[in-house]
Amino acid sequence: MWARVDKVDRIRPQPDGGAIVLIEDERTAAAMSRVPALSTLIATARILDARRVLELRYHGTGEIRYAAGAAPPMFLVEAITRAGAHLADRTGDRITSPAAPAAVSSTIDLAFAELAHHVRIGIGQVTMAAALRTTEERRRRAPLDLDANPAGYWTSVFELSALAGELSRPRGGRWIDVPEMPVPFAIRLASGELAKPAKLAQRIVAGQEAEGSLATEAPE
Repeated sequence: MWARVDKVDRIRPQPDGGAIVLIEDERTAAAMSRVPALSTLIATARILDARRVLELRYHGTGEIRYAAGAAPPMFLVEAITRAGAHLADRTGDRITSPAAPAAVSSTIDLAFAELAHHVRIGIGQVTMAAALRTTEERRRRAPLDLDANPAGYWTSVFELSALAGELSRPRGGRWIDVPEMPVPFAIRLASGELAKPAKLAQRIVAGQEAEGSLATEAPE
């Protein structure tokens, strides 16, 4: 499942004590391109989580392969390889583009901004605050179950987080990657404080948060 941020799809232990971690994306190229920012964020999150799995279980020994059912568009190839995964065919056996690890903060910061604008325009709101309020209300009325609908669940989590992130811009907020799972992203404010809106977003999407709002959540 392409959007399963909370799980890796397959792990192949290797004779040297390491492992090959496989992340699977069964979508067509057109589906990958439907919302480029969302595809970028979820792929990056899954790869960073897989790297964490390698560190915790296999002492960092091994590699990550992103097994795509179709040839991904170039923006996604760049995001995958930059995050540290080899792009592979659907079986995960043949590498088609090698990993080219590099910093991802600028990539995810731009992707979150693009996703927020996509959501705002899609629901016909003028401001990010109004878009966040509307999106929160919709999710509270119709919570999503992670196991029954992982794609819908994680899409909603990232949409809410993106909108909250745009509200932090006046305080110097920028998205960065952090060594956490399942959402390895946080907002660093100009003060140096960190905000992690995905935590509250997950509770809202799951129907476990009746009062708290991402518009007023304080940084951790």
